Amino acid sequence: MLGIVLCGGQSLRMGADKGSLSHQDKLWAQVAADKLSAVNLPVKFSVNPSQQPAYIGYFGDEQLIVDDPSLDIKGPLLGVLSAHLLNPEEDLFLLACDMLLMETKLLEELIHSFKTDDAFHAYIFTKDDQQEPLCGIYKVEGLKKIVHLLQTNGLAKHSMKYVLSNLQVCETAIEDQDYRYFSNFNSHAEINGL
Repeated sequence: MLGIVLCGGQSLRMGADKGSLSHQDKLWAQVAADKLSAVNLPVKFSVNPSQQPAYIGYFGDEQLIVDDPSLDIKGPLLGVLSAHLLNPEEDLFLLACDMLLMETKLLEELIHSFKTDDAFHAYIFTKDDQQEPLCGIYKVEGLKKIVHLLQTNGLAKHSMKYVLSNLQVCETAIEDQDYRYFSNFNSHAEINGL
């Protein structure tokens, strides 16, 4: 399994590339990578082409997965499928770079679900019955199915939640006291309280 830190968003509300912002003297992208490394996963960074030069400086070219220009999609799915096409035999553990408060114990919980029952395509958390698609495990079989749907015009929407509606998903409800770990930070006002 490969850990993928999703950094390629447009960061429009933040007004700056979120993955390259600093939190406790570390880049947000590195904070997420450290959490995935803590559960013994090799880590790569999903970036868009405009981010590539800066991220090469941070992490080196071999650590990057740049959005595949042949895919006519946007949003996180572009990063996910670009990572899949470059690593077609690897299950992917996704973590958005703006989930700064994520705890390793929750990542371990998903890995435990994955190891306990491998009958699913994806393993994610739900909060108030809403899926949290950007912290989750996506298996090769499910990713292949999504690529096939995309290639045959069977993917009506490109949102991650729509993708999950086409897969067999193992959902784990988040305990109330763990809700805050799933906060994602989109503006300077939101991060001032950290």
